[in-house]
Amino acid sequence: MGDFSRSTFDRVKHYVGVRLQQGVPLVDADWNELEDIRRFEVQAFLKWFVGDGVPAGNDGFRIAAAAGGGVNTIRLTSTTSAPANSTVSVDLTHSTAAAVLGFTAPNQQAGRRLAPARLTGEATEPFPLTAGMTLVITADGAAPETVTFSAGAATAASVVSAINASATRVVASAGAGDDFVITGGDGTPEHAGRCLADGRDAVQEGRSAYGSQPLYANSALAAAWGVPVVAPLAAPSSGTRSDLVYLDVWDREVTSTEDGSLVDPFVGVETSVRLKREWAVRVRVGGTTVPVSGDGDFTAGHSYLPLAQLARQAGAPAILLPALTDLRPRSLQMAPSTLAEDMLGGTAADYRQGRNRPKVNLRDTINALLTGQLPASQDIPVSPATGLDVLNKASVVDANGGLVAVWQSARSGGTNQILAARLDPAHPELNFTTAPAITSGGAHLEPAAVALPNGDVLVAYQTGGFDQTGTDVMMKRGPLATIGTLAEQPVANTANPVADQAARAAIAGDQVVFFTHQSSSTLKQWFYRRYRHTDNTFLDGAPVALSATGLTQRNLHCAVAGGVVWVAYADGTKLQTLRFNPVPATTNPQDPPVIDFTFNTAATGALDVFVLALSATDALVCYDDGSAGLGIAACSNGTWTTSHIADSDTIDGFPTLVRDADGTVYLVNARLLSTSVIDLVLRRRSPISGGWANAQRLITNVQINQTPHPLLVPNLGLWLLWQSNRTNADFDIYAKQLITAI
Repeated sequence: MGDFSRSTFDRVKHYVGVRLQQGVPLVDADWNELEDIRRFEVQAFLKWFVGDGVPAGNDGFRIAAAAGGGVNTIRLTSTTSAPANSTVSVDLTHSTAAAVLGFTAPNQQAGRRLAPARLTGEATEPFPLTAGMTLVITADGAAPETVTFSAGAATAASVVSAINASATRVVASAGAGDDFVITGGDGTPEHAGRCLADGRDAVQEGRSAYGSQPLYANSALAAAWGVPVVAPLAAPSSGTRSDLVYLDVWDREVTSTEDGSLVDPFVGVETSVRLKREWAVRVRVGGTTVPVSGDGDFTAGHSYLPLAQLARQAGAPAILLPALTDLRPRSLQMAPSTLAEDMLGGTAADYRQGRNRPKVNLRDTINALLTGQLPASQDIPVSPATGLDVLNKASVVDANGGLVAVWQSARSGGTNQILAARLDPAHPELNFTTAPAITSGGAHLEPAAVALPNGDVLVAYQTGGFDQTGTDVMMKRGPLATIGTLAEQPVANTANPVADQAARAAIAGDQVVFFTHQSSSTLKQWFYRRYRHTDNTFLDGAPVALSATGLTQRNLHCAVAGGVVWVAYADGTKLQTLRFNPVPATTNPQDPPVIDFTFNTAATGALDVFVLALSATDALVCYDDGSAGLGIAACSNGTWTTSHIADSDTIDGFPTLVRDADGTVYLVNARLLSTSVIDLVLRRRSPISGGWANAQRLITNVQINQTPHPLLVPNLGLWLLWQSNRTNADFDIYAKQLITAI
């Protein structure tokens, strides 16, 4: 502690400055009171006129899920014992394996006092290492050590073994969960993450794991600072539990014992001490509010701010994205406190925490309504590049709430491959991130995808052109980031001369049902095959016939509700619909499924069909009826009825349906205006009469916009994907959010 004569600051006296007089002694108390007055004024202004939280354009102190939920990440811990200061860093310039293992500029170094430093990577197995990749590690100021890896997608265990065989100044271990990431900036002071708590500005230059904090399980440092340790996390022993993640901010004295530069080299003594801003992210087990005076975990002089609510479940050490709810006040503003309530109907506190905020500004909303359009966000290029992109109905919402766009593209050497990109639901403002290509080599097209409950994505596709001998349907499943490196599995590979093509897929409980079209000179027919994703087992030994033979069209769509799959397809003269229950009536899961609620209605031509599954007993099918426009086939507990969309005609095509969180159904389709201009339009279905409102323009552009695919994304509302040639001679994929309520 510093040597002070006395502390004279008293905020109740409302002093705003200190005036030095001539001819009197200079004393430390006057100088220190001046500093205390200045610091109090700044802190009071920030607290009362700016508020708690994160400034606009900053993402400081967001609590994010670690890769794999913190399981099988790579942690590097210094081997030093009882250090005064310990550091671990990765040399990004000379480490070719750094990014693969999750060490990047914001997360390349860590330091601790009185305990070994711990640096945790932000990637999980499998790690796509290639022969000769290196990781250069420096610990505690010693010479760097280089680890060289062998080839192959490595497990965490093999990476740990390789590091521990080469490095002596750090020990590597695999993450076991019970960890998350504290976001900050890009590793530089200029772009640091920031957060205000009671007017105290906490700063995080990079990113760090919860378990890499200086106070994590560090009783020696906690005792030296006079604060509680940051306790390790643990799932509940049974049931579920909700924990509060919060920020603890305080100021402490730093003397020359810790910072030798405080000793003036010309006088040889410590002339003054410093005050330093410290912070720690803590977890209040079972809590929903931050500590207050009188609580056992409250420390006087500290400021607290909620960061996130954490949902834990017994036996689940992995902390995944759905378990985290962001509580940070964001986009701090100094507008009058009544502005949000007057304009949006919510409180200023809700507005700051991101609740009840409109997705589109009010000016754009009003302008859209005045021109007969539905309000929507700006058009977002999903993954623009030279080469024809083709979107079908393969896009999905994954288990973590992310919107995954899946399409085929000829951007790589003119050969079609299957690509995907993901929109992070926690940060839609960052737009889509393109994943590595799912396929490579020969042509792959016509993808179908489902989101598995464990977070994986399953993608099926055909391996050649339509009606070509040797074309098969294959699939891959795995995390989106690494699915491209995984092996294919056959779904339908009938012997020549039959072509298996046009994959479709739907997930119902523990089964994925594939529908494939077989084509030869004598056969054109739809088949199904059931696959149990929980143990990677096909329940049908080979594809089983679903339809009659002789189909002249291969348009089929399917959707799931209530554990059953609703199917619709065109056979050339009729629309055929049915309900497909993959679970047999018997106890043997390999027995035939239950197929009922069959129906057909006259419709000629190459129909576009789309199924919206409402429940186990109700469904809507929209289709291009081949002559007069768009038709609707509706099933209510086995009874089918058909109707025509009144304001549609032959210029309407590519019909799709979606139901929002309130149960309202919307129809989105393409409308031909000329040979070179196609718009997208939307109709709303009345929840009372079942009738359809007239079409509203949704996407209008002087080029071609087509193949719409709307999806409901949890907590983000309706999103629309489509393809357009507005910027290139070929087509790219675009997305936008549709606003159905303010």
